[in-house]
Amino acid sequence: MTVASLRYEAAAERRTWMLSTLRSVGFLSVTDLARQLGVSQMTIRRDLHALENDGYVRLVHGGASLTPGAPLGSGSPEDDDAEARERVAAHAVDLVSDTDTIAIDAGATGHAVARALPETFSGCVISHSLPVLQCLSTRRLERVVALGGELLAGRHAFVGPTTEAATAQLRVRTFFLTPCGIDARGLYAASPAEASVQRQLMDIADEVVLVVTREAFRTSAPARIAPLGRLTRLVTDQRPPSELACALRRVGVVPHVVDG
Repeated sequence: MTVASLRYEAAAERRTWMLSTLRSVGFLSVTDLARQLGVSQMTIRRDLHALENDGYVRLVHGGASLTPGAPLGSGSPEDDDAEARERVAAHAVDLVSDTDTIAIDAGATGHAVARALPETFSGCVISHSLPVLQCLSTRRLERVVALGGELLAGRHAFVGPTTEAATAQLRVRTFFLTPCGIDARGLYAASPAEASVQRQLMDIADEVVLVVTREAFRTSAPARIAPLGRLTRLVTDQRPPSELACALRRVGVVPHVVDG
């Protein structure tokens, strides 16, 4: 194999990894990519420009996010989860009107909700998610409110007292909640700091719409956000396990399962 073909193969592997990771986290910075992949930032920028030319990513300040409507591909668990997120997100955004004020949670599913907002949506969006804010930065919305604070690297989300203080002054019609896990006892986040922000967002919302894929039914997370009774609706891609389904019925939440 020639040196040129070896370089091509390495570049292809990097770009495949980038796309797979973007589908999970929604945003990647050039600095983080260079560190994780052990190459220069110039090499990362070349890879991102190639992916942008192919229609997969959109370059933003400091990194890249998925292009709305980008091909998702098939044949791997990451792709399957991404397609499920797109389906549930598309259904969830049908619950809002074009001029509503909404809040969107962090994580890959929250990012999918932001991407699924129709072109006709011109309302206000509030979020503590960096990928969500990046996604909406080019949209013609009435207002985008960024809840700043300390950046939680793993979730690319702002948390802490500054975030919570800003949230307490606001009100939204609908909060699209995308926690890490859910069971019959409640909703869970990966950290107490993010759980606290999610509770704050629930408190300022008229309706709390839980948007999750089947992944949330089998994921264990340590920080409890709230009991199931705080939910208004549930949109998912698979019927919840029996114990969870019974608990949801007790609090009057009927899951809407989006078919594949």
